Amino acid sequence: MMKPLAFAVLCLPVSVHAASVGAEVPFTTLEAEKASTKAAVVTLQGLPGKVVTPEMEASGRGYVELKATGDAVVFPVKARANSIVIRHCIPDAPEGGGLEATLSLFINGAFSESLTLSSRHNWLYGEEGQNGQSNTPGQAPHVFWEESRHILKQQIKPGDRIELRRQEKDAAAFYRIDLIDLELAPPPLPQPANSLSVVDFGANGTDGKDDTDAIIACIREAKAQRKVVWIPAGTYHQSKRFELEGPVKVHGAGMWHTSILGTVLGEDFASNMGFRLAGDGAEVADLYLECIAQTQRGKSNGKGFTGATPVNWTVRNVWITHTQTGFWMSVASKGKVQGCRVRFTYADGINLNRGASHNLVEHCHVRGCGDDGIAILSETERKDPPAERNILRNNTVEAVWWGHNLDLAGGSKHLVENNLLADNAMMGVFTINMTSAYPNHPLSDSIVRGNTLLRGGGNYVGQRRGAAWIFAGNDTVKGVVFENNRILSPMYSGIQITGGAEQQILFRGNTIDSPGGSAVHITDQAKGTGIFEGNTISGLPEGKEAFNNTSKGYTVTNR
Repeated sequence: MMKPLAFAVLCLPVSVHAASVGAEVPFTTLEAEKASTKAAVVTLQGLPGKVVTPEMEASGRGYVELKATGDAVVFPVKARANSIVIRHCIPDAPEGGGLEATLSLFINGAFSESLTLSSRHNWLYGEEGQNGQSNTPGQAPHVFWEESRHILKQQIKPGDRIELRRQEKDAAAFYRIDLIDLELAPPPLPQPANSLSVVDFGANGTDGKDDTDAIIACIREAKAQRKVVWIPAGTYHQSKRFELEGPVKVHGAGMWHTSILGTVLGEDFASNMGFRLAGDGAEVADLYLECIAQTQRGKSNGKGFTGATPVNWTVRNVWITHTQTGFWMSVASKGKVQGCRVRFTYADGINLNRGASHNLVEHCHVRGCGDDGIAILSETERKDPPAERNILRNNTVEAVWWGHNLDLAGGSKHLVENNLLADNAMMGVFTINMTSAYPNHPLSDSIVRGNTLLRGGGNYVGQRRGAAWIFAGNDTVKGVVFENNRILSPMYSGIQITGGAEQQILFRGNTIDSPGGSAVHITDQAKGTGIFEGNTISGLPEGKEAFNNTSKGYTVTNR
């Protein structure tokens, strides 16, 4: 007979996590619903329903709405900053396609500037509870949140107050503010030694014309001369993907200064923007990638990065937004993705797939994706070998509107550690997902440890998924260790175990605090064994069980 899991009374502040968890970032995030307000504060009440709402998609499950003239939200400044990112929602145009409106920014009570916000890329529509991608109003809306970034006209310092206030000239019907990021954006980087500038090949970062051919010519010549491609500060327009065939390095002046804007939607998988990495030693660093073409049914916004068997590749300090995916790295090996920001992709943020092995993703900040935030996808369809020995560590993945924050789907010997996974509109924030929708190699001999799962779980088609959703569907999960993870304020269960394939997992030293339902939910279809060792549960709701095991084929051992 199963023994109950050990209980302890804990006092865990759910909004604070250990310094070693999540990405190290140069900005400070301030949540609007925790700031001083002269406006309505909207937070998620009760448990998530099937109908998606702005507060379900919001970071922290709450936001502030500015509707009347004079409504405002005021943030205390904690560090010097000269830039702001606003995660916001203004209305869609009546016929769809978005609109623009200004919002006034005050510093220490004095007007500073008007910031232009847009709803061009959010407000998608479709069947209720599904990931609709239509721009035309009529069906259920979702994707309420957008982000805009701005260099401030005046620098702010600790002790200042920065205020977003609706004035009479700010004409949108409402302004919903989820959060802001404040950052001291560094000056542009200098041109590196032994490099060729794209400007010398005809690129112009100020005239608004297409720069694709000039940059391609520079890439070609830099490869021949074994030099670095230099893209100085400016805004460059791209209409064809850049091909980096092995030891070619492309450097910009920094993610706040060198912008590459994709202008053309595409028909194929990778589309017409970003970089395709191949061969040995490709590298891209210090720039900003965005697709400015609006999504359309049957068209692709492109991918920031794709891979065709690259080895020893690196992408560092790159900011990606409004693309289909940030990274789609197929059969990629010995690569590094470091210090990148991926915001508002229509599908996955960072996906290592088709046998991708020995790769490292660390200190990346991913927010507001339309599918998995970070994923390892070890597919069998193309007869690729299993993905092996990938490391996902010290990343932050927040406010995913579809998919999971972090998805471990097959392969072996992976390490997932010290990631912060928070707030998911529909599903769990961590998953082992062995689904028949894309058959994978079995998952084996992998470690998931030291992660913080905050406010995880969602009501996808009535499933009420746990913060950690472990689904052994089409294939087995064996030799996995899930240890020393903190699962804080999950919407439903902390850990949910399901799926009809055999699974063998050791759950050791985990904390589940204040779940909305059972701490551990093992469904009737689950098969296999779970060893639970030294785990702690606190804040269990009245009438809820530590273990809710309705399976006859899943054996629980406590020790």
